[in-house]
Amino acid sequence: MTDRERFLAICRGEKPDYAPIFGFPGAPGMSRGCMGKTHDRLRDTGMPGYVGGSFRLSTLDVDVDSWKQFWGTTDPMVCRVRRGRGARGFASRTRYEGNYTIIESESGAVTRQLIDNDITYSMPEYIEFPVRDRASWELYRERMTPAQLVPMAEVRHQLREYADRQRPLVVPAGGAYGFLRGLMGPARVSLTFHDDPELICDMLEWHLERMRQEAFPVIEAARPDIVQMSEDLCYNHGMLLSPAMFRAFCGDYYSEVCDCARACDVPLVAVDTDGNLMEFAEVALSYGVNGLFPCECKAGNDLFALRRRFPDLVLFGWLEKETVNEGNEPAIEPEIRGKVPALLQAGRYFPNGDHGIQPAVTYDSMRRFMTLLHEACGNPEGEFPRL
Repeated sequence: MTDRERFLAICRGEKPDYAPIFGFPGAPGMSRGCMGKTHDRLRDTGMPGYVGGSFRLSTLDVDVDSWKQFWGTTDPMVCRVRRGRGARGFASRTRYEGNYTIIESESGAVTRQLIDNDITYSMPEYIEFPVRDRASWELYRERMTPAQLVPMAEVRHQLREYADRQRPLVVPAGGAYGFLRGLMGPARVSLTFHDDPELICDMLEWHLERMRQEAFPVIEAARPDIVQMSEDLCYNHGMLLSPAMFRAFCGDYYSEVCDCARACDVPLVAVDTDGNLMEFAEVALSYGVNGLFPCECKAGNDLFALRRRFPDLVLFGWLEKETVNEGNEPAIEPEIRGKVPALLQAGRYFPNGDHGIQPAVTYDSMRRFMTLLHEACGNPEGEFPRL
């Protein structure tokens, strides 16, 4: 079977020749390399120097083929065809304060982060966000609306590279809450839902119109295997807005994205949301979403319970990433043996780490983790020396 055939079989609840170790670019687990400092740590503790996959946050699209070949993993092809072009955007300037980089945008956004934030594992401090009120929203809309759309004849020509694909193809379709949170921050957007719901509706309508003009025609022409939305809607206790509010404000967006995917026979509509997604699962599925990732462990997710409630839901991850950190080696075997065989037997599950690898990883821990995971998956891929 090809990677694509294997992927589609699992999405349909069928049994492939073996289970792939598959991860999306935004939450790769063990499948697509790691950030620079983590990669350095793997190399310093024994990983061969020719193994690539070292990336910066600002350039996620790095060559990870040697990583995938060495560790025996796989990932989707991300459709790079875009219709919108010519948006003016915002200029920014960077200055330094001690060990920190300060990034100031014309939009009014200000970010403070460690100088080496791009290659480490830390969260920037978002001092101010691009949208703070209606005036800043109108500036954002003016600067970010494309000046023109690529003709569909050119789009179809660009899509020819994906016609005979051997790996699943994903077309990104934005997100509803994630779009708002990224522009306003979680605190301000939470207040704005109550204080200025009209502004929220205006922002979402503009964003949905962008999807109608730019993403939906690509989905219709490409007929991808995955349509993916990115939300980060859930934290450690569940959704950041109630299901009722989600339906009231974000429901139309989800309905249109899922309707488009369904009309184009897309097998998987997946949502990337960190945190506890147990409550969100039922809401998302009611619109036609049928895949959730990365299913983080420490957030309290329970994939056994989700599988019982939603037998057709495709699930990803849920293997604790910290088991490969130095000192945690005894947790590796129970983590894999206690979850993977049963979930693979139940079907529609892609085993993987539950997010990205951390800088405390060691090469031997990765070898032990991947040895046991490949064994549980019946997966013969990978050149790494088994333990």
